[in-house]
Amino acid sequence: MIEDYLRLLGQISNFSIKVTGTPVIDAYFGPPNILPDITEKAWTPDKLLACCETQIFETKEIEDELKRIAVTSDLESMKVLVAWLSGEKIPFVRLVEGLFGVTPIKFSQKEIRKAQQVVGDASTTLPGSNVSDKILRWREENKITGDALKRAIETEVVERAKRVDELFCKIIFRHFPTKVENRGVVYKTVKGEPWTAYNYYKGNYESTNVFNIDKSFNKHSLIGVVAHEYEHHAANVFKEKYCRENAALDLSALLLHTKRCIIDEGTANCARDFLGLQLDSPDGAIVESLSQLGSMVGLNVAYMLNLGNADDETAAEYIASETFTPLHEAKRALAFSKPLTSTGKLNFWAPYVYTYFFGRRDYVLPTFQNAEKKGRTNEFFKTLYLNPYSRSTSTWKMAFSKI
Repeated sequence: MIEDYLRLLGQISNFSIKVTGTPVIDAYFGPPNILPDITEKAWTPDKLLACCETQIFETKEIEDELKRIAVTSDLESMKVLVAWLSGEKIPFVRLVEGLFGVTPIKFSQKEIRKAQQVVGDASTTLPGSNVSDKILRWREENKITGDALKRAIETEVVERAKRVDELFCKIIFRHFPTKVENRGVVYKTVKGEPWTAYNYYKGNYESTNVFNIDKSFNKHSLIGVVAHEYEHHAANVFKEKYCRENAALDLSALLLHTKRCIIDEGTANCARDFLGLQLDSPDGAIVESLSQLGSMVGLNVAYMLNLGNADDETAAEYIASETFTPLHEAKRALAFSKPLTSTGKLNFWAPYVYTYFFGRRDYVLPTFQNAEKKGRTNEFFKTLYLNPYSRSTSTWKMAFSKI
C-alpha cells in the first residue's frame, strides 16, 4: 500500500509542476526510486482521482485513529487539488475549504479601522503629521532589502538563528524523552519568488532557509521571520525522526495544500510565543500591530482578487491605503494571492494565504495559551512535535483534547 500511496503523491506532484510550476511535495526523505521521475509517463486526472479513492478506501485498515484521519484527510485534499488543477471550475471558497478545512472570510471595514487604531496608538511617539505619514516614514527608515538584506542574512540573521536554536533546545526539546539529530540550517538568498522566506527541508535532518531579497523586510521584524522558518525546520526534523523510527513512510513525503498546512504555518507563526521572544518597544508594538493589520488586509485582498474579480490596481491601492504601505510595494504583494501568475498559469499559492492567519488564531495559539494556564506546556509540545499526526485541522481537537 505505502509504495502505491507514495507513487500517487509523486504523480500528483508532477501534475502540479506541469500546471503551475510548483510541486505539491514540499520535501521527500523516503526510499529512493519510489517517487516517479518528472519524465515518466503522466497519469490522467481521472486516474489520479480514481487512485485517490482507492487509497482512501485502504486507509480504513490503519489502526491508529489519528494517523487514519490525517492520511485520509490528506488524500481528500489531494482530490480537490487535482480537480482544481485539471480545470474544474471550483468556487474559491470551496477550494480553500476542500484543501485546508477553513472558510475564507472578509473583514469588515469596522474591523479594519479598529486594527488601524491599534497601529495609531502604537505609533504616537513617531514623528509625522498623521498615522499614514508616521508609518510610511518608519517603514522607509527601517527597510532592508536587496544587497543590504543579503549582508544581513549572512551576518545578523545567522547569529539570531543560533539564538533561536538555543531557545528551542532550552525551552522545548530538552524536556523530551529522546533526543533528535539536528544537522542545522543553511541560510541563502534568492530573487523572483512570490514569498518572502521559505524553508526547504532537505531530509537527513537539515534545511536551507531562503530569504527573497526582492522583498522589503523591516529590521525589527526579522527575528520573527527567522523564528518562523526555523520552526518549520524543527518540526520537519521531528517528522523525519518519527518516520524513520516508526517506519511511517507516509510521512516521508511532506505535502503542501493539505489540512496539515494550517497547523504547520500556525505553529511557525507561534514560534515567538513558544520561545518568549519579545520585540523591543516601541518598535515591537508597531511591528505587532502592523502584522495584524497586514494579515487582515491581505485576506481581504485575496478575497477581492479571487472572489470579487478586482483588478490589480484596485487591490494594490487598497493595500497601500489601508496598511500605510508605498504603492509600489503593495503591487509586489499581489503576486502571492492572484488567481493567475504573470505567465497565465494557475497560481499555486493563491489559496495558501489562508493558512497563516487561521492556523495561529483558531488552532495553535489558543491551545498553547490554554496549556500555559494549566501548566501543561510540556504535554502540549510533546504532542505537537512527537506525534506528527496531531498537526492537522482534521485531528487537532482530538489530539489536544486532554490538554
